[in-house]
Amino acid sequence: LVSVADGTSEGVVCWWHMSDGRVLGVHDGLLVEYDDETLAPLGVVVDKQQMEGREVVITDSGKVVMLVKETEDGITTEVVHPNDDGSYWRKFQRNKLARTREKEREA
Repeated sequence: LVSVADGTSEGVVCWWHMSDGRVLGVHDGLLVEYDDETLAPLGVVVDKQQMEGREVVITDSGKVVMLVKETEDGITTEVVHPNDDGSYWRKFQRNKLARTREKEREA
């Protein structure tokens, strides 16, 4: 459980090795997916704005990622679903490493 609700976890770094082999981490208030071999960042899963006031919860032995927020009205949860390819990061643009590898295969 990692809380970013009070803003004090801005410098907190946490890593989770998910049951499917994916690696997620909180860094600088962002939830980020990392390469499982090199631990290089692949992309942002949840940005700072979405993380504000929420806690990251990894449940079911690393199978489910949830964002939890406690308010006066109660607790709200949001499940972070993986993409069709199994990755979690949001693809705003294609990853440079993926593009480079694709071009190498084509050559």
